[in-house]
Amino acid sequence: MAPATLVIFGKRNAINTELGIFKRANKRIDTCMTYTRPSLAVSIKLIRDAFLSAKRRGVRLRYITEINHQNFEDCKVLLGIVDELRHLDGVKTNFMISEVEYLAPLIQEKSQAIALEHIYSDTAQIVEHGRCIFDTLWSKSISAEERIRQLQEDAIPQETRILDNQDEIIKQMIHLSEISSGLSVVSNHGGLQLTYNSFLQQCKNVLEKQKGGEGEGIRWIMGIEKDSVNLVKKFLKLGVKIRHVKNLAPINFAVSKSGLVATVEEMKGGGMIQNLLTSNERSYIKHFTSMFEQLWKEGVDARYRIKDIEENVGIAEIEIIRNPVDSIARGWDMVKSARKEIDVLFSSSNALKRQITMGALTLLKNASEKQKVKIRMLLPSSDKSGKLIEQTKSNVPKINIRTISANLETKISILVVDSRQCLILELKDDKQNSSYEAVGLSTYSISPTIISSYLAVFESFWRQAELFEKMKEVELLEKDFVNIAAHELRNPIQPIIGFSELLYSKIDNHEHRRLLDEVILNAKRLERLARLMLDVTRIENNSLVLTREVVDASRILKDIVDSYNHKLEEKNAEISNENTKLIIIQKGIKNINVSIDRVRITQVFCNILDNAVSFSHEGKIRVILKAEKQNGQQFLIISVKDTGPGIDPEILSKLFTKFASKSDMGTGLGLFISKGIVEAHGGKIWAANNPDRGATFSFSLPIVH
Repeated sequence: MAPATLVIFGKRNAINTELGIFKRANKRIDTCMTYTRPSLAVSIKLIRDAFLSAKRRGVRLRYITEINHQNFEDCKVLLGIVDELRHLDGVKTNFMISEVEYLAPLIQEKSQAIALEHIYSDTAQIVEHGRCIFDTLWSKSISAEERIRQLQEDAIPQETRILDNQDEIIKQMIHLSEISSGLSVVSNHGGLQLTYNSFLQQCKNVLEKQKGGEGEGIRWIMGIEKDSVNLVKKFLKLGVKIRHVKNLAPINFAVSKSGLVATVEEMKGGGMIQNLLTSNERSYIKHFTSMFEQLWKEGVDARYRIKDIEENVGIAEIEIIRNPVDSIARGWDMVKSARKEIDVLFSSSNALKRQITMGALTLLKNASEKQKVKIRMLLPSSDKSGKLIEQTKSNVPKINIRTISANLETKISILVVDSRQCLILELKDDKQNSSYEAVGLSTYSISPTIISSYLAVFESFWRQAELFEKMKEVELLEKDFVNIAAHELRNPIQPIIGFSELLYSKIDNHEHRRLLDEVILNAKRLERLARLMLDVTRIENNSLVLTREVVDASRILKDIVDSYNHKLEEKNAEISNENTKLIIIQKGIKNINVSIDRVRITQVFCNILDNAVSFSHEGKIRVILKAEKQNGQQFLIISVKDTGPGIDPEILSKLFTKFASKSDMGTGLGLFISKGIVEAHGGKIWAANNPDRGATFSFSLPIVH
């Protein structure tokens, strides 16, 4: 029959078509499924038997899915059925391919139900297209064993990110709903409207899980006002549990056991948000879950709230301060009224700088010395934070200041006084010199619930800052230890080598000489290690000393290459069937004068050549010299192109960091040291895989005219 592409209607026909593909396959079947599908592969006997029958015939079975807590047990069973099972975050498509056939649903179902319409094809182009997609996904996935270990040990990489790309924001919000068996949401009316406009189906899917006994459903906290009553009723009808809380802080979030999304952006009219904080870190999930539960306890059932509104019962309001002048004045009044403690988190270093310009240090000094108030301040780390902290402490000696990672910037400043009142100021434009221009909407509250929530946020950041400071101290001690150890190692190594070589000349016994050779070899290895340790310490401390001289780089490089070629020729002559790896210099320029430390640049070049020789088992290695102008400066570019296996993609991005190597040989420090040496000369070093085979390492040096 001629190749065909057609639509398969009905669940039974779809299953029969799938079973037929299993039966006709001779070499391989590749399957990519969403996280809901492994249960079908292990629970539907016809499909499970089809997998096992194909496997017994020698058909290779590969399977990609998202492995999470919901399908964890099914995937452990599936691991024993297929040849290879891999995990990929956020898989959103279902399809299977044999060597000659392709099958996929026309519409991707969100539940476990089998789609009513599938597309089938044995057209070579469609099958090949599907295979390219599968191979791409396969290359980005990780082994099921590793993912299962992560889940068992709760070792899923934890991260907190700020997203500002709308496609990523939408994807993350959908992803959270899909991996969660229940959601707890705090938002304003705009957040509820956004869900209704853009994520209603995801909301329904979570509720369907609850109806099937698989989840906790959705609980929602919001301030219910007259304009939101009709929309709230629609969600109540779907099965969402909603409670009303007055004076909510200006933060919207959704949290589950699997993750968190949050924004401090003012959501209006159901429009898509521009910034989203997303995290799977347990501390954040625990904190926001605790915050939600506290608010939930204080909340009023939506039905009672709606009844109150419809019967015109009084509506409480939160104090929203829209005028930045009033916001700043309120904050200063709070500081003046403090009697016990002041906790302040600045959104940025510039926010503190602006307040210092306005005279805030005098205000804080009076609070500390006259009012006897304990003051704690958190500040995002930046190139300005050090001087600002020094200036603040010199004026307010008893203040306790810690820095947090710049990645944890909240875009809001938080001021809590005496655990009785809090002020949250939105950062509108951090580039402004005046606080009045930089601050947007602000919220003031004396609600114990809101205050305790923001205090919890502050305490969380405070503990993280403390851990960060301790880690820096440990890192400094570690560097000092390595530096001292390297220096101390060098002292006994030289006598060991010297006396061993002297003793060697006085020994005739062959076995004794062999043993002494081992002593000398390992002592020299230890000497090289100590030298590497010292180089690393000098680079990290910016204390690498260069002895510069103006030399012809092309002449030096040629001498090094000639030396390598001579050694390779001698080695090939001694070892039969050894491939000759001649190193060739290609250049179109002569007399290239550079100001360099000859020993250090030789160290860099030899390190790159050593790697090229070690990994190139056939073909010729090429050294290419060229001149290039960058930002008005002439640079010499030295490139070494090898014919080896190339650089592993997993380490390519961190190639020039410490210990970035998958090789059993060496210490993994050579490229890190080379980077430090080249940059100390004012140049750069980089590497990339070649289009055909092998890799090219390059570094630049300024040319002296």
